[in-house]
Amino acid sequence: MLGKLLDGRYKVIQVLSAGGFGETYIAEDTRRPGNPQCVLKLLKPANSDPYYLQVARRLFNSEAEILEQLGNHDQIPRLLAYFEQNQEFYLVQELIVGYPLSRELRPNEFWNESQVIQMLQDVLGILTFVHSYGVIHRDIKPDNLIRREDGKLVLIDFGAVKQIQTPMAASASEIAATVAIGTPGYMPAEQAQGKPRHNSDIYAVGIIAIQALTGLFPAQLPENPATGEIIWQNEGQVSPKLAAVIQKMVHYHYRDRYQSATAVLQDLRELLSPFAPTQPFVPVVTSQQLSSTFSSQATDYPRTSSAIPSPALLNKTLSVLRFIPFIGAVGLFFFKAATWIILLGVGLAAFGTGLFLLRSWYPNIGRTYDAIFAVIFCLCGILLLFQEFQSYQTQEIPITQFLLAGAGIFSLAETIRLRTISK
Repeated sequence: MLGKLLDGRYKVIQVLSAGGFGETYIAEDTRRPGNPQCVLKLLKPANSDPYYLQVARRLFNSEAEILEQLGNHDQIPRLLAYFEQNQEFYLVQELIVGYPLSRELRPNEFWNESQVIQMLQDVLGILTFVHSYGVIHRDIKPDNLIRREDGKLVLIDFGAVKQIQTPMAASASEIAATVAIGTPGYMPAEQAQGKPRHNSDIYAVGIIAIQALTGLFPAQLPENPATGEIIWQNEGQVSPKLAAVIQKMVHYHYRDRYQSATAVLQDLRELLSPFAPTQPFVPVVTSQQLSSTFSSQATDYPRTSSAIPSPALLNKTLSVLRFIPFIGAVGLFFFKAATWIILLGVGLAAFGTGLFLLRSWYPNIGRTYDAIFAVIFCLCGILLLFQEFQSYQTQEIPITQFLLAGAGIFSLAETIRLRTISK
C-alpha cells in the first residue's frame, strides 16, 4: 500500500495501524499546494455480498456526513473527503499533531485532582457537542484522545462508522443494534450487549479518570460481585465530592449514571465553585472595612428609600397617566377658551415627556404601548400649542380630539381586559 495513489490524489506514505477490518495511514494530498499530510482510513466491509455492500455504502455515506458536521468542533478532526474505491471505503481526515493520552497514564503514577478535573471538562465539553447530533462515539479510551500541541485534547476515531465493518445481519436495521463496538474495560454492560447509550460514553470518560487517579488499568480494578460496581476509591487519594461525581459516571446500570455530559459539567463547576450556583461570593472583611465601605459606596447600589419611588407608587402613577386622554378629550369638547387650550397643550406635552421617561427608567413595570401613549400626548400638546387661537374651527382640535379619544378607548379596553385576567 505504501506509495499507492488513491482517488487520484492521496499518496500513502506511512502505516499507522492495520487490522482485519481496516487500516489507517498517513497520506499526502498531491492536489494541494505543499502536499499537506492527512489521515487516510480504509474501512473493509466484512462481506462482499451485494446486498450487504449496498447497506454498508448507505451507512458509510450517512455517517461520513455526520462526521463532516462534527468536524466543525475545534477538538474533533475535520473530515476532508470520503470516497469508495474497489468496494472499499475511505475516510480522509485532518492530521492531528500530538500524542495519545495513554502516554500520560503510566502505571502506578497518579494525577492530582486538578489535572483530572481539567481532563474531564475538556473531554465532556467535546461530548456535549457530539451528543447534540445524536451521535455516540462508542470507543472513548486514552489511545483515542490526542494531546495536541496547544495542550487541548482531541477526540479521534469515531466508532459510528465501524458499523460497516461488522458481519452481515438479518436485516439492515439490525446492523447497528446487534454489534458491540468498543474496548473492553472502557465500555459499560449495555454497550457490550450492543445497546449503547449517550451515557455509555460518559462511563468511558469516568473510567479514564479512575485510571488517572489510581494508576491502574481498567482490567486491574476489582468489582463488587453482587452489584457489578467498580471498587476503586481506596486505590488512590481523592476527595469525597470528586469521587461522588466520578462514581455517578461509572455506575453499572445506565439509569444510575448521569444522563448527559452537561449534567456532569454542571456538578464539576459546583465542585470548583460551590457558592456560585446558589449565592454570590461574599468577601471576608473587617468591621472597619465594612463601615468604610458602606459610607464610601452608599450611592453605588440601588436601595429602597424615600428618594426612590416604590413600584406600587410608580404603577399608580402610570395608571393615572394612561387615563389622561379621557380628561383631554372631554376638556376639548366642553371648553374652547384659549387659556384652557394652552394649559391643556402644555399639560399633554409634559405628561407625554414624563410617561416616556418613566417607561425608559423603569421598563419592568411599564407596558409596551406606553411609548405610543407618550408620543400621542406630545403630538397633541404640540398641535394645541401651535394652532390659531382665534379660529377654533381649524383641523388641529378635531385631530387632537380624535387621537385622545382613540387612546382613551384603548386604555379603557386594556384596563377592563387586565381586570378580567386578574379575576
